[in-house]
Amino acid sequence: MSDFRKLSAGSRAPRDWRNGGGATNVIAVLPDEADDDNFLWRASIATIAVEGSFSTWPGIDRALVLLRGQITLLIGGRERQLEVGAPAIVFAGEEDVAARPEGGPCSVLNIMTRRGCIEARLERWMTARPSDAQQLLLLAQRSMAVEIDGRSFALDADDAMLFTNANGRELHFYQPLIVAELFELPRRF
Repeated sequence: MSDFRKLSAGSRAPRDWRNGGGATNVIAVLPDEADDDNFLWRASIATIAVEGSFSTWPGIDRALVLLRGQITLLIGGRERQLEVGAPAIVFAGEEDVAARPEGGPCSVLNIMTRRGCIEARLERWMTARPSDAQQLLLLAQRSMAVEIDGRSFALDADDAMLFTNANGRELHFYQPLIVAELFELPRRF
């Protein structure tokens, strides 16, 4: 079994938000086929077309990056405007969060991790670099190629690559990628 796989945008089916206020397309979830109550982490792309509240996720930490459009978020009573290229916003799933798309629908990459089990770091990378993460998710914002150990893989917009262990791999890309590093936390007894 390979320790990386391509996750094509065209293979995802939209799924309603928990609060019914929108839809999301799940990119990957751990464990595979986990539902909302038992995932360790989940990555998805949500389309936000109208103003409204986010679903609440007790015990879940969230990191969000704007992919397309413009949006204003109200997190815990504080307003934050996001534009494409802005750093990720991190917040607890219990927080009151509302969104207002500016000038039309927008899309966001949403990384959710079960608090105390998995920690995520979500960034835009201009070039490949070493990572100690147990899992690494790469998301293309436009058509591009990623080279892994000398083999080239074509990615279209919103396609992803998921690595179970990227350490020691020779990874190259020549356009910016959004990268989620997923770290398993030591178990506490």
